[in-house]
Amino acid sequence: MYRYILKRLLLMIPVLIGVTILIFTIMYFTPGDPATQILGSNATLEQLEAKRQELGLNDSYFVRLGRYMKDVFLHFDFGNSYINGRSVSKDIFSRYPQTFIIAFFSIAFALLIGIPLGVIAATNQNKLGDHVAMLISLIGVSMPNFWVGLMLVIWFALELKWLPATGIGAPRYYVLPCAACALNGIASIARQTRSGMLEVIRADYIVTARSKGQTENKVIYRHALCNALIPVVTSAAGAFGSLLGGALVIETVFAIPGLGTYMVSAINNRDYPAIQGSVFFVALTFSIIMLLVDLLYAFIDPRIKAQYQGNARIKV
Repeated sequence: MYRYILKRLLLMIPVLIGVTILIFTIMYFTPGDPATQILGSNATLEQLEAKRQELGLNDSYFVRLGRYMKDVFLHFDFGNSYINGRSVSKDIFSRYPQTFIIAFFSIAFALLIGIPLGVIAATNQNKLGDHVAMLISLIGVSMPNFWVGLMLVIWFALELKWLPATGIGAPRYYVLPCAACALNGIASIARQTRSGMLEVIRADYIVTARSKGQTENKVIYRHALCNALIPVVTSAAGAFGSLLGGALVIETVFAIPGLGTYMVSAINNRDYPAIQGSVFFVALTFSIIMLLVDLLYAFIDPRIKAQYQGNARIKV
């Protein structure tokens, strides 16, 4: 197991290097002049040239790329923002907790509701429970999260006045954003759980468990569900990674100063260091999440854990 973890950590290095080179190349060839964006259209040619020299924009592609990769991988320094002059690393770390909280509780909420819905649908195939669960999933998939967010604001914030509409602060500020983000996750996880359960619910070991006199709940949740959770966990991990980089719509709707709004502002202002740092940080976080998911497989499915242990004995 430890060798597998070390191997996966080492494999993260070329992934991050590739992401860094790719996003730097895209920003390098993107039309526009950061010096003009910083100084404004009224700046003189001498001022623009001085600013380009100060930022190192006159250097060649390979010189700038080497300098940037050295700063990132040796000093974990993404540079300073072109717009406000602040450290990009500090800006990301100050905004990341808000985005992480929204993504974490959205996925948790989606799992708590989506998995039982999928189990109900699978155990009541082609019956009323199946039709109701799949109807809820279809509705959840069909409604975009920004529209759901606006409807939640109108209903719970403006009409009922139960929850705040925008901003960040106490835990109740996160209720509406997390609910809006979780709806699509509930639908996809419910459908994935139903599909996985239908594949294993008629397997031989399920029949054997029933023949031993075990209760139906124990058969479903201890034997069948554990074997059906692998694709569900993979789907949830992918959704969690997407939320970290894609919660910008919800953050915009609810005026949350998170990583998503930071990336949108950086793109609009051609703030290249902020864009590159945000993309790198999202890629790093997603790589760590997928590593944790691979390790979680061993606890969900004993066969995978036995495979790791068997490989370790063979190598020894």
